[in-house]
Amino acid sequence: MMTAIPSPYLTAAEAQAYLRLGSANALYRLVREHGLPYCRKGRHYLFDRRDLDAWIHNTGSSAVDLVAVPRRRA
Repeated sequence: MMTAIPSPYLTAAEAQAYLRLGSANALYRLVREHGLPYCRKGRHYLFDRRDLDAWIHNTGSSAVDLVAVPRRRA
């Protein structure tokens, strides 16, 4: 019997939970405004857990802190 190898990729909902964000909009805001790493497969966003960990380490902030920063208005 073969054991399934766990994927390092998270769906948007899984990444939202992993980063402890309150909404999917917060996740997509991090993608747009703060360079959160992702890849796409068709219409689906996928997030590599290792890239998310490195991104958090390099920004020096938690994802929740970055989303809490008010947006700059044009």
